[in-house]
Amino acid sequence: MLSLLSLAALHLGRDMAARLLSGAQLSLFLAGISTITAALPGTILGIVAAWLGGWPDRILTAFADAVLALPGLLLVLMLVAIAPGSWLALYVGISLTLWVEYFRYTRQRARIVLAEPAVEASQLLGFRPGMIVLRHLMPEIGPGLLTIAAFGAATAVTAVAALGFISVGIQPPTAEWGVMMTELLPYWRESPFLILQPVACLFITVLALHLSVGGGVRP
Repeated sequence: MLSLLSLAALHLGRDMAARLLSGAQLSLFLAGISTITAALPGTILGIVAAWLGGWPDRILTAFADAVLALPGLLLVLMLVAIAPGSWLALYVGISLTLWVEYFRYTRQRARIVLAEPAVEASQLLGFRPGMIVLRHLMPEIGPGLLTIAAFGAATAVTAVAALGFISVGIQPPTAEWGVMMTELLPYWRESPFLILQPVACLFITVLALHLSVGGGVRP
């Protein structure tokens, strides 16, 4: 009589190591592109708001507050409901929830840096805005942006796994850590090591991303 461990292997029909690596590739890919897509507009809009001030600052800040008022998970769920099982919907939803943090941090830090005498002197000397951003702003806000990026990537990995676990994100037979947890859950009593593998991969990945920000300042 086949053991439940063998039944689990037959149910999956694939090598666990290959599925775990495929799940890591998918999760890190989604986290990477979501982080980059959120960081670019968030940082640029934050610099624009701090530089221009006035009504552009108020409009951008109000828009960011409006996005922040909508729970991020709810926004992702709405997009996933429109396109079930689509990684593109996950990517768009996660990106839309992450860019606000970059905007708020960049706007706050840029307003302080732009008021410094060194920046005023550069403007009087005729330096272009791009040069001021590269020479004065980026060295000051860069470490903080990397910190936000690391935490944002960890949030994205966790969100992808959580949505896959409750069967509203990536769908089987795609190898994804949350989906694998759901598939292996019926066998946790007889073969707990099976379900512990995707759990351990998720834990180690999120922990590594959190520990990678030791040099930055958490906003």
